[in-house]
Amino acid sequence: MPEPASGSTPEPAPEPTPVLEGFRQQVRRAPSATALVVGGLELTYRELDLACAALARRLRAHGAGPGRVVCVRLEQNAVAVTAMLAALRTGAAWAVVEPDQPPARLRALLADTDCAVVLGSGPEPALEDAPGAPALLDVTGLDVRELAAEGERLPGGPDPAEAAVSEDAPAYIVCTSGSTGAPKGVVVSRRQLATSIAPREWVYGSGPATYLMAMRLSFDGMLGGMFWSFTRGHTLLLPDDKQLRQVHELARLAGEFEATHLIVVPSYYRALLEESRLLPPSLRLVVVAGEPCTQDLVRLHHERLPGASLVNEYGPTETTISCTVQPWLAPSRQRIPIGRPWAGAVAHVLDERLREVPAGERGELYIGGGFVALGYAGQPGRTAERFVADPYGPPGARLYRTGDIAHVDEEGALHCHGRTDHQVKIRGTRVELGETEAVLEAHPGVGQAVAVCDVSGTEHRLVAFLTPAEPGGATPSWAELREHCAGHLVEQAVPVLFHTLERMPLGSSGKADRTALTALVPEAAAAAASHTAHTAHADPSPDAPPGAPHGDSGSPADPGDPTHTVGLIWAEVLGHGASGPHDNFFAVGGSSLRVIDLHKRLERQWPGVLRVGELFDLTTVSAQAEAIAARLGVSASGDESAPAAYEL
Repeated sequence: MPEPASGSTPEPAPEPTPVLEGFRQQVRRAPSATALVVGGLELTYRELDLACAALARRLRAHGAGPGRVVCVRLEQNAVAVTAMLAALRTGAAWAVVEPDQPPARLRALLADTDCAVVLGSGPEPALEDAPGAPALLDVTGLDVRELAAEGERLPGGPDPAEAAVSEDAPAYIVCTSGSTGAPKGVVVSRRQLATSIAPREWVYGSGPATYLMAMRLSFDGMLGGMFWSFTRGHTLLLPDDKQLRQVHELARLAGEFEATHLIVVPSYYRALLEESRLLPPSLRLVVVAGEPCTQDLVRLHHERLPGASLVNEYGPTETTISCTVQPWLAPSRQRIPIGRPWAGAVAHVLDERLREVPAGERGELYIGGGFVALGYAGQPGRTAERFVADPYGPPGARLYRTGDIAHVDEEGALHCHGRTDHQVKIRGTRVELGETEAVLEAHPGVGQAVAVCDVSGTEHRLVAFLTPAEPGGATPSWAELREHCAGHLVEQAVPVLFHTLERMPLGSSGKADRTALTALVPEAAAAAASHTAHTAHADPSPDAPPGAPHGDSGSPADPGDPTHTVGLIWAEVLGHGASGPHDNFFAVGGSSLRVIDLHKRLERQWPGVLRVGELFDLTTVSAQAEAIAARLGVSASGDESAPAAYEL
């Protein structure tokens, strides 16, 4: 049997305590300590435990139990967190699918799992036409403190049914992008979750701490800090949806509650560092995960927060939160590693025959040990493709094939070098280009679609190349394509630019030549930008040619109109002029980092008129122009439309 490469053997793993038992230990140890802060609500360990007991009782009444799933379709609040713990108490697995995630995600979960109940706030249209749809438990207006009072009236002691739940039973399911166009759910067992949580003390520390998670509950990167906090008696500090959208509000939240630990996606952290004057001196550790960490980000961190250590974590969803870690990153490093496996995990860099490659050489990264997930819900074929037999482990052991290219350096640390497939990361979210392409090709006006990732700027973005369904015809408008995508794809998987070609360039294999298309990205961006000078940011003219970017009326607007000037500034920030007066900034390529750029440009034009925080609520050209006009005492065209949340 081949020997594993130097540095890939894990440290001895501590025996994992089941996460539910770890939480209860803290309830017994310090019942009055603050367990959770979210949405202006603070709950003690005892209150959270009682609320979980009461909600678990309601879930059981709706059929929740071992082998079944509880879908949490709620915004980020105390009820959602309570529901995750309550599902564990029933023996069921939880799956968080927030209300602004596309209905296709919920439908895929229902098709692939035995879902007992969906916790929602109001009617759920996706359930109405789903065959055998689970019950909807409407928790609109549910007060967690009332739940705690209800739990206090329940009989004491653990529920006997809980003792029968195996640690090998599923704990949660995370819905991710699928390469064939259909989402897939990664199933993680209770033991795998506990194994991932157990070894974190040597990096996170053991002293009293407040963990601020700049993430959403559906992102599995959230769970490391969440369950380390709950099983060690710390305080979990969560932003609500509005605070997560507004970078400066998240920074203020950190200061108000004196956060000691911050776990965040690198691209969001870069935006947060712009507000570093608001970050508290209490911060002593920042963990970045979900995207590559760059030298520039490490340098910026040490400039702005020299008193806090910076840690880089890596791990696909299939390897339970994160499987490798590189602590104490210094700005002097020439390249930022993803580090070594956590205790309990093992990493191998292998060639196409599953043989270890020598240190320094590149191969594909495989992860083994106790962090490897159970597989994909209801999809044994996909599971067999990515979860393979481990030739280096005991009988029955498996490796997860990450698809990441890596090497081991002279110090034994792992470094990543891109992908072997068409998977990319956009603002921390895993996006399969094949899924985006399949959704676009499902539109009757599109013939072929190929999506590529543009990495030339500060933030990655998707560019879609399209051919029309009929030769010589036109492709749909950008607005129509975005609307079509929104029903099936998470926001990060919707292309920012759409570029029409008469025919798709082909490689020697007869498939679309992605290298040639990537080379065309500057041309596509230039074509989009060329509309900027002529974009009046009015609704599309009925005479506009099919496939023209939304918002191009074909004639310039009055330069004195704030709507026109704001529209031009948007085009500079986004790199295209294809947004109408009522388009949401985040739906047409905006992000928290680009909001900061937008504010700087608006500030140069109209000093002191708009605050950066307002731009997370005034999310349309029309709304921003109206606000500017009102404060300057001039007129502006257009009106306000309801803003949509920014998905991290």
